[in-house]
Amino acid sequence: MAVLKERVPDLRVMSLDSMKRGLVTYLLVGWTGYVPAEMRQTYLHLPLKYARYLWGWPHRFIQRIEAADSLFVVVAGSGKWSEGFDTVESLKEIPPNYSGGIWTNRIDRIGPVFK
Repeated sequence: MAVLKERVPDLRVMSLDSMKRGLVTYLLVGWTGYVPAEMRQTYLHLPLKYARYLWGWPHRFIQRIEAADSLFVVVAGSGKWSEGFDTVESLKEIPPNYSGGIWTNRIDRIGPVFK
C-alpha cells in the first residue's frame, strides 16, 4: 500500500495493519477528538458491529473523519467478505441520519430508498 500511495498520492488507501493501528489509537484517545495519522487522508471500511464502539459514533465520528480528509464506509457482517446492506430491512441497522458511506452489493434494491 505504501508504494501505491507514494506513486499516486491522492489515492485513498489503507492496509489492514495501518487501519488496526489507527483504530486502536482512536479507541484509546478518541474521546479527546484526536484522529490518528493513520486515519487521515485515507479510506476506512469497517463493519457496523465494530463502528458502534468508536468515540462519537456516528455523527461526531463522521465529522472528525471528514475533517481529517478521509472517507468512511460502514459494511454489514464481520467484514471478512464484501457484505453489504443489501435489503431495505438491513438499512434499519444503520443509525438515523447517518452521513457516512454505506457498502452495498445491491444498489438496485436499496437505491430507491435514497431518492
